[in-house]
Amino acid sequence: MKRVIKSIILIAVFFAATGCNHIVLRQDLYEKVAFESEKIKPGKNIIELYSLKFPGEYFERIEYMKEFELVARQLLLEDRSLNLLVPREMYDTIESLKKEAVLPEERVYLKTASDLDGHEMAEIDKNIDVYVTDRGGSIQGYLNKQVYFWMALSGKESEFIGENLYTELDKQRLVEEIRKSRKEFSKVLNNVKLQLVIKEEKPYSTKNMQLGPLKPTETSSSTDLPGWLLAEKDPIYLKGLKNSDFDKISEKKIKFNSSFLILDSEKWTGYTVVDGNYIFFHGGSDIRGSYHRYDFEVKISEKTVKDLLYLESGILLDELFQRKKPEINGLEEKTAQPNKKSVNWGIN
Repeated sequence: MKRVIKSIILIAVFFAATGCNHIVLRQDLYEKVAFESEKIKPGKNIIELYSLKFPGEYFERIEYMKEFELVARQLLLEDRSLNLLVPREMYDTIESLKKEAVLPEERVYLKTASDLDGHEMAEIDKNIDVYVTDRGGSIQGYLNKQVYFWMALSGKESEFIGENLYTELDKQRLVEEIRKSRKEFSKVLNNVKLQLVIKEEKPYSTKNMQLGPLKPTETSSSTDLPGWLLAEKDPIYLKGLKNSDFDKISEKKIKFNSSFLILDSEKWTGYTVVDGNYIFFHGGSDIRGSYHRYDFEVKISEKTVKDLLYLESGILLDELFQRKKPEINGLEEKTAQPNKKSVNWGIN
């Protein structure tokens, strides 16, 4: 009996001396993380976001994208990496150009002239104001206007002759010239290290309501945010949120597909991590954080396309997801530990 009591005492002393420390260490490990990128260091890390404006008129946008292409080529040549905050329209344009797809505004000019409906004819008349012959009838007139559009896009509008009877083959040749030039641009866009964040300043807008609003049963809490926004997979910056939705997002009561959200906030700065995904807060002064020893803060600054030529590489958003296990006394922890943790998710 004495031996049993003695053994129990020894076990208790062992746990008192070593067991508690082991438990604390594992709990501490659970909150720690390390990053593969050498640019991310313990302490304060600034995530630079450069905000761009996008013109509203089609031909202005085309000229803007030509300038953007020249800058992107230089960034690719110098292997520089930047995070860009762009309006939805610019994001959609870049994604289309990456895929060598025709832009939405161009589809009506690609369509066979004889297949145009009344609405499409009215759109062409509204946007193309040049003289065209009436010798071939109305269909010929609209074909000529389509040809003028593609000539203008190629910088050849001075070569357009309104009296000519252009053919669908003439139009197709011009289209192929545009496709060829954009194919090179597509290669640049798909290789340059630019991380795009979609700027949504009117998150309750129905203009992109392809998916419709989510029903209350599709999330743990009802929201007026539309389904197309919740389904977006790429990084998003949200401004103009209702206070109730801001709280629900921060408390994980509204689920987004995006793994990186930036919320405009008058109170908070910093970030939180849930299930490996990031929510950053921008605009406030009260600091929030999740990972031990790592403070992250988003800084947003307005820039022109030309300004991008003079900016230094920074931490790309993708690099925040390239995590690894932390090292203990120079040795990588061998036991299976989660590399992410939900910390301080709710707003107090």
